[in-house]
Amino acid sequence: MSVVDPVVQSSPPRNQVRSAIGWSYLLTTGRLVSAVVVTFVLALLLGPREFGLIAMALVFITVVQTLIQQGLVSAIVQRDQLDARHLDAAFRALLLAGTVFGLLTAAASPLWALMNRAPELTAVCLALAPLVPIQALVVVPEAVLRRELQFRSIALRTLAAALISGAVGIGLALAGAGIWALVAQQLVNGAIGLVVVWLVCPWRPSRKPAPGALRQLWAFSAHSANAGIGTLLSNRADIIVAGLFFGPAATGIYRLAARLPDVLVEATVRSLQQVALPSLSRLQGDREAFAAHLARLQHFGAALGLPALGVLAATATPLVAVLGPQWSGTQTPMRLLCLYAAANVYRVLLGPALQAIGRPARLAAVTWAGGLLGVATLVALGVAFTGAAPVRQASMIALGGIAVQFTVSVFTVWLTVRRTVGAPLRGFLAPTVPAVLAGLVAGLVVPAMAARLSVERLVPLAQLVLLAAAAAAAAAAVLWVTDRRVRALVRERLRGAERVPLSEPGQAAPQPAGRR
Repeated sequence: MSVVDPVVQSSPPRNQVRSAIGWSYLLTTGRLVSAVVVTFVLALLLGPREFGLIAMALVFITVVQTLIQQGLVSAIVQRDQLDARHLDAAFRALLLAGTVFGLLTAAASPLWALMNRAPELTAVCLALAPLVPIQALVVVPEAVLRRELQFRSIALRTLAAALISGAVGIGLALAGAGIWALVAQQLVNGAIGLVVVWLVCPWRPSRKPAPGALRQLWAFSAHSANAGIGTLLSNRADIIVAGLFFGPAATGIYRLAARLPDVLVEATVRSLQQVALPSLSRLQGDREAFAAHLARLQHFGAALGLPALGVLAATATPLVAVLGPQWSGTQTPMRLLCLYAAANVYRVLLGPALQAIGRPARLAAVTWAGGLLGVATLVALGVAFTGAAPVRQASMIALGGIAVQFTVSVFTVWLTVRRTVGAPLRGFLAPTVPAVLAGLVAGLVVPAMAARLSVERLVPLAQLVLLAAAAAAAAAAVLWVTDRRVRALVRERLRGAERVPLSEPGQAAPQPAGRR
């Protein structure tokens, strides 16, 4: 990418998008494997309270990171014309904001600990405060790589950080470091990611002033940052409310229950989210091609995400039993949060779609509405179930989140697909029906059959392996029988074809704008 001369976005070649999707999936598959292994080992070594404290601290840090990050990333990736002045101005602004907000985070740490009635949270938040300026230094080089669909470089950065930080966290937990093993894991992850992203990104800031460049980015980034904060509120209200009303134990149980559904969504649909903004932005002038590409991405994400969530729901009981008695009962909120994640599968790509088509204000409005609805619902549950058992508290937070997520997802699909893009809802939703059926069969039918066969008599690890294999096989069979796009994709892969169509068999793939 040249950042000296103006860079004008054009429709990317299909093989470039396909390569970006491949690297994005490699990126998140590696993160999935490392995250699952690290989470399992740390859950075996630590307990709900340590997991709750780190979750309460990280949500505080993440709020601050979103304030300085979200808007400028989207503005850099989405903008039609971008030159070095815009990048220099964004970098200077972020460097200043990261320093100021990092100091404010450290100063406000005792207040956050007081609000959560957890005095030990002060030291944890102070230790994690450096993540704020670290994130500010990462934003511009990573946005440059995302704009140019250089997901191989991003994969190198993310995988290296996840693997090294996971090893550090496990080593310290084995040494008896307790909560500080989780703190060190986060700090090492941020530091390694910072070093690697600057090594792989060719762009470097200049010392020349860039008058007016930041103002040109601000009109878009202000709305996008507003949307990002609303999204954070919507996605993290559960952790905030659990911490404020229920304390570290219930928060830790909820966080572990949510961790694996979150990881599955991240490894399936969020991999596409990383590609969606830059690839859809290049089609913003052609609504028909835009709608077709968005529908293909959604179908692909649902075909991977919904069956995987069904498999997780089927294996929740033996999975929790393997982790040990300190996590007893966590399978109930985990199953509920699989439903929450399933609804989220339909929202993940819509935010980038609204940004790509130049409607960040709509995204901000819908995310804030969903966030406020979620806060009101969860606060009511927090008041009603104060004093209940931690597992029940975590389950009620999950139920409240499901109600809000389904409501907001339905509205966001209508607003984005029908009102903004102008495409029929059927074309967006119908291709995902086989994935819904596969998830239901894996999550409901397989456990019911296993119960009739008395599988619970086996040791937990044997139950886990057997149920996972049966649920995965059932989901794959349903997809194969009901989804002709999946069949076509698999057959092309098996034949070793160089080009793998994501469109219907026999149907010409829509051409990007300007290439017809």
